[in-house]
Amino acid sequence: MNENGSENQFPQDGFTPIPAAYEEQPPKTQSKLGIASFIIGLISIIGFIIAIILATSFIMNHNFADSNTLQQEIEANMADIEAYAPIIGAGLLIIGSMGASIVGLILGIVGACAKNKRKAFSIIGIVTNGLLPVGFIGLFLIGLAMGG
Repeated sequence: MNENGSENQFPQDGFTPIPAAYEEQPPKTQSKLGIASFIIGLISIIGFIIAIILATSFIMNHNFADSNTLQQEIEANMADIEAYAPIIGAGLLIIGSMGASIVGLILGIVGACAKNKRKAFSIIGIVTNGLLPVGFIGLFLIGLAMGG
């Protein structure tokens, strides 16, 4: 028995003496921004690979001595632009993939900074979206080193 004459071990005012540290916390859920970042990263990498395949197949079907020959031939045959649609589409796809990758990188960083959220997809999204700009810059530097 306690001092109030009841056998209840808790006070009658409704206060339970459980410290805040022992209270159950809600389960952490995945960050929706992290999931979006991951999906955007996959789509941008797939788009970049498709663009490289398009550009490579176009160049392999045409024999160009160098990049200036390609530019001169495109300028000379502007009326027959359908023949150069694959290389134009590849260029636009590369630009779109880079833009999507930068957006996905920003979403991944914001998702990784969110409190009370799991960060697995955010980190994977940061890595997948970071591969494309780093790879693009690497390919650009290799092209410059080869004299292109």
